[in-house]
Amino acid sequence: MKKREETRLSRDIIISSLISFALLVALFMAWHGIRPDMLWNRVLWPLLRLIIIMSLSLGLSALVEGMGWNSIVATLSRPLMRAGNFSDYSGTAFTSAFLSGVAANTLLWNAYQEKKITRREMLLATLLNLGLPSYFLHLPVTFAVIVPLVGQAGAIYITITLLAAVIRTIVVISLGKILLKSGQGREADMAPEPDSASPGREDKIRKVKKLLKKYLKMRLGKILCYTVPIYLFVAWLQQSGFFHWLQQASAHLFVGESLPVEGISVVVFSIVAEFTAGAAAAGAMLSAGVLTLKQTVTALLLGNIIATPVRALRHQLPRYLGIYQPRTGIQLLLMGQALRVTSVIIVGWTYYILF
Repeated sequence: MKKREETRLSRDIIISSLISFALLVALFMAWHGIRPDMLWNRVLWPLLRLIIIMSLSLGLSALVEGMGWNSIVATLSRPLMRAGNFSDYSGTAFTSAFLSGVAANTLLWNAYQEKKITRREMLLATLLNLGLPSYFLHLPVTFAVIVPLVGQAGAIYITITLLAAVIRTIVVISLGKILLKSGQGREADMAPEPDSASPGREDKIRKVKKLLKKYLKMRLGKILCYTVPIYLFVAWLQQSGFFHWLQQASAHLFVGESLPVEGISVVVFSIVAEFTAGAAAAGAMLSAGVLTLKQTVTALLLGNIIATPVRALRHQLPRYLGIYQPRTGIQLLLMGQALRVTSVIIVGWTYYILF
């Protein structure tokens, strides 16, 4: 089995390398007057940073599993897991997701493969991590960017997206209560081993090293087979003017008395290309009086929703395909993004109607 996986990974690496090379050539052809510093700052460094983050995340999951900290980590979320009939394995992943989505997904997939949780619980637990854990994982960066640039409108935007994350969490917990077997959260708990059978520190360290080797060689390699070509493809789309064309072609969809085209289209699609640029544009238009407070919040929310496919394609799809089986990864991606967009629309529409 291990030999077969290594052969499959070698084949995938070759295919991925060929596709990446073709995309890199296409990117050079579309990028007139390209300079080495531009290539580094816009493509290579962001991609390298993403690889470093994923490597650290996989290292975290190996450390938690290898040192036997699963049950300790799970206690932090056990009351919430009980409410949705989730096991402690899901609780460990839920708590880990506040630090790393890749680590959480790796823990869930391993638990499923080892038949410690059912496929249904694995799917629901993955969706559960897209609620509050995912929100708070990205909150520091979002807060640092949007509040200084957009002020009060940014604070309202953060509040709306927080409420959307709460809704997602409540929905998945409710689904777990209905779809998972009653008492499953207790029966599947990770029982502590007797002291006589507890592995020593050296055994735990050996297990951590073994998991690190497995994750960084096999799991990370598989993720990169999808990450690199997809990232280059999105960069090519951006450099080829696809997002600019999308802005021009779709601007009329947002024209109206409450959403003036002078500001909304630029804000929405600059967020699609780069969140910081969108927030800066929103702040400038709000200060200049082009957009009102309510229009600025609405523009930010529209940008959040419209940016979802691009964000999913660039960041989440390669991770899901690399950790889970392709079919399962795509299923989880579609379900998660549908849940996320729906929750933002519900809270955003409520704000728009009430205020």
